[in-house]
Amino acid sequence: MSQTTFCKRHSGVETSIACGRCGDAICPRCMVHAPVGVRCLDCGRSRPTPTFDVSPMFLARGIGAGLVVGIVGGVIVSVVVMFFVFPYLLAALIVALGYLVGETISLSTNRKRGMRLKLAAGLSMFIGYSLITYLTGGMTFNMVNLLAGGIGFYLSINKF
Repeated sequence: MSQTTFCKRHSGVETSIACGRCGDAICPRCMVHAPVGVRCLDCGRSRPTPTFDVSPMFLARGIGAGLVVGIVGGVIVSVVVMFFVFPYLLAALIVALGYLVGETISLSTNRKRGMRLKLAAGLSMFIGYSLITYLTGGMTFNMVNLLAGGIGFYLSINKF
């Protein structure tokens, strides 16, 4: 003689379906289709991928590292450009600063990714670029350096 089973969540619903992970009885209303079979609501809940799960501590580390590199890098680029006047040197250093900001934030957050880290990288690069513009007396207002700034921004946020 077979025993009647009822859904764990809906006690009045008779069922013969069981969760593929924990084995609890589930009805069609509370089952979740997973790639490995049918699961209950507790076992079938989606969890964020650890790479995209940026905790506030990691976000603070990324923002701090990005701001430090953006500010220090902006000052260093400005000083180098003042003493060494070579064609396209400022453009190359702006692109390098963008890459350095992105790589530093990526390393400081253990290679995590996410929209908030993109914003942190963009903000850090904006502060660095603004600092370069201010300290060099507006040397970044030509087509080559503006293009280099765009490439630098792209390189800083591309990692995330």
